[in-house]
Formats: sequence, structure tokens, C-alpha cells
Amino acid sequence: MDDERLELDALLDEIKATEQRLTELRKEYRERRTSGLRDAIAARNEADRAIQDELKSLGYRYRTSVPNLLWRDIA
Repeated sequence: MDDERLELDALLDEIKATEQRLTELRKEYRERRTSGLRDAIAARNEADRAIQDELKSLGYRYRTSVPNLLWRDIA
């Protein structure tokens, strides 16, 4: 009976470790899949800041009709 319990505990530990590894792999997959999008958003934000600075230096107020989008966790 004790041997069977130990085997079950070992299986449970293996399942938990495998689930943790799967979670890590999913996160890595999501990060790799969306890296291009994150880079494009960063470039767009940098371009928007450059436009703001240039318009400000020319004496214009920079206002956009499109609200800023915040991208936190792209799934």
C-alpha cells in the first residue's frame, strides 16, 4: 500500500512539473509569436513622439483623433 502511495505521489509531482514546463513553453511561444507586433508598436510610439516633438517645435499643438492604445499582454 505504501509503495502504491509513493508511486501516486511521484506521478503527481511529475504532473505538476510537466504542467509548469508547459506553462513556461506557452509563455515563450506567445512572446515569440507577438515579438514583431511589439516591435512595431514600439516603433509607432517612437514615431508618434518624434511627430509630437517636431510639431511642438514648430508651434503646433499635437492632438490625435485616435485614442492611444495600451498593449499590456498580447495573447
